[in-house]
Amino acid sequence: MNPVELVVGEGLLDARAAGKILRTLGVPFDPARCIDKGGSGAFWRDAPRYNEMARNDGLVLALTDLDRNLCAPGLIAERLGRRLSSRFLLRIASRMLESWLLADTSNIAGYLRVPTKRLPRDPDAVGNPKQTIVNLARDSRSRRVREDLVPETGTTAPVGKNYTRAMENFIDTHWEPLEASRSSPSLARAIRTIQAATSL
Repeated sequence: MNPVELVVGEGLLDARAAGKILRTLGVPFDPARCIDKGGSGAFWRDAPRYNEMARNDGLVLALTDLDRNLCAPGLIAERLGRRLSSRFLLRIASRMLESWLLADTSNIAGYLRVPTKRLPRDPDAVGNPKQTIVNLARDSRSRRVREDLVPETGTTAPVGKNYTRAMENFIDTHWEPLEASRSSPSLARAIRTIQAATSL
């Protein structure tokens, strides 16, 4: 199986999820070469460089969010044109990485301590999946979940003070990408793309 030489995430959770997918699929990669770009601006600014790196040096897996853009192909064409290297595995979560986390229905329901029936049936269609996770956490049976994920009263923060750490822990210890791919077409496409590229 071909290794992935570099992993790039729009944010910390994107980078963490990309690494978890590779581990799940048994794809070799160096965790030390897993980059958090700290936002979409920096991600897309450097995307042409990563595309060129993939063309010359080997497979590069990059993960970002669709957010409010209409479609992934349109976003890629706008940002990179049509000269995308076949070894640049640029994958876009619809609408954001949290959609893929919500797609692992039973595990995230258990982690958030909420009933499974509260989870969305079509996570890729949720407009703001991050807010959906926060709203689910508001009704959690766990005080710790509420304190970590829900913003404090009076603050303008969209998420709780320990949101990223809690979701990072979920990805590392509970999230099952293959199970989640059953409910998320964008994750299923990402997994198929990675499998095809690394098995050549």
